[in-house]
Amino acid sequence: MFQNKTLSLILPAYNEGLNISNFINAVKKLNVVDQIIGVDNNSEDNTEQEIKKNNIVYLNADKQGFGAAVKKGLKYCKTDLILICEPDGSFEANDILKLLSLINDYDAVFTSRTSSMKNYYLKYGNVIYAKILSLIFCGPKLSDVGSSLRLFKKEHLDKFKNNLKSDGPELQIELTINFFRLKIKIIEIDINYSNRLGISNYTGNFIGSLKVALRFTKIVIIKLFKI
Repeated sequence: MFQNKTLSLILPAYNEGLNISNFINAVKKLNVVDQIIGVDNNSEDNTEQEIKKNNIVYLNADKQGFGAAVKKGLKYCKTDLILICEPDGSFEANDILKLLSLINDYDAVFTSRTSSMKNYYLKYGNVIYAKILSLIFCGPKLSDVGSSLRLFKKEHLDKFKNNLKSDGPELQIELTINFFRLKIKIIEIDINYSNRLGISNYTGNFIGSLKVALRFTKIVIIKLFKI
C-alpha cells in the first residue's frame, strides 16, 4: 500500500525466465505493492515456474501478444492504483518509487527511456512518434510511446477498460490515446533503462521495430477517424 492507496503491479511476460524472479524480488523489497500479477503469455521457457515459485498471482493469457497479457492483468486488478512493467531486465524496480511520488499530483505517470537508449532508430522513432501523437490528440508532451512502465489510477482506466481492442504492442498507443481523451493530468518522467535480457519479441531488429510502428499507426488512424 502507498499512502493508504492499494497498488497492483502487472508483469506481462513472454519467455522472461531469465529475469522475472529478480524483478519480483526487487519489487517486494520496496514494500509498496499489494498485489503482483504475473501474466504468462504462452512462454516456451520456464516463465510459468518462475512466476509460481514467487508466491504471486499467476495468470495465463490465451491470446498471444503484449496487449493480450496486459488486458488479462487489468481485468484482475481491484486496487486503487495500477502499475504495468515488463520484467525483462531493462527496468529498475526502484524507479517505481519515482512514479509513486507523483501520483498525488497527477492521474497517470508515464516513463521515458529515450535518454538512456543506445539503439538510435528506437530512440528517435519513439521521440518523433510521441511528438506526433501528442500533437494529433492534444495531449501532454511525451518523448516515448513504447515504455511499458506506467502508473495510473484505476478509476480512470475503468472508463474505457472494457473497450480496449489491441492484443499486441499497440495497446500502449491505445491506452495513451484513451487517457489523453479523458483530459486527465499526465506527466512523463525519465527513468533508468538497460538492455533487456534476451531478445525482444517485437523490437529485436529494425524490421520488427518497423512492424511495431505500423501497428501503432493503425491504432492512431482508427482512433483519429473513429473507425
